[in-house]
Amino acid sequence: MIEDRHTVRVSGTGPTREKAFATAMQQVSGAVGKLTDGVCFRVEPLAVEVASAVEHRWTERFLGLLFARERRSYELTLRIEVRTAALDLDAIEFSVREERLTPLQHALHMR
Repeated sequence: MIEDRHTVRVSGTGPTREKAFATAMQQVSGAVGKLTDGVCFRVEPLAVEVASAVEHRWTERFLGLLFARERRSYELTLRIEVRTAALDLDAIEFSVREERLTPLQHALHMR
């Protein structure tokens, strides 16, 4: 088992602040998986720092002048420190079990 600490930078966008945060947090395990050797089975966030938070506002109008409404979109970039636990599959000794089929058994297993 390999335990390590990494800092990853993720970003997310969405129509609400909560959706932007959730989108960013969904990317954490994928970003950590690229940095970790072996199979990562535990990702534990230790610290979350907001690198940037932007609210985009604009006004939409139907046919250019009717029914004006204000729209918003949120963009969030986070720097997250995580502790990971990974398993190195190359270090595991696998035993080999070979099965030999007779020609009749082989024919019966074919589809």
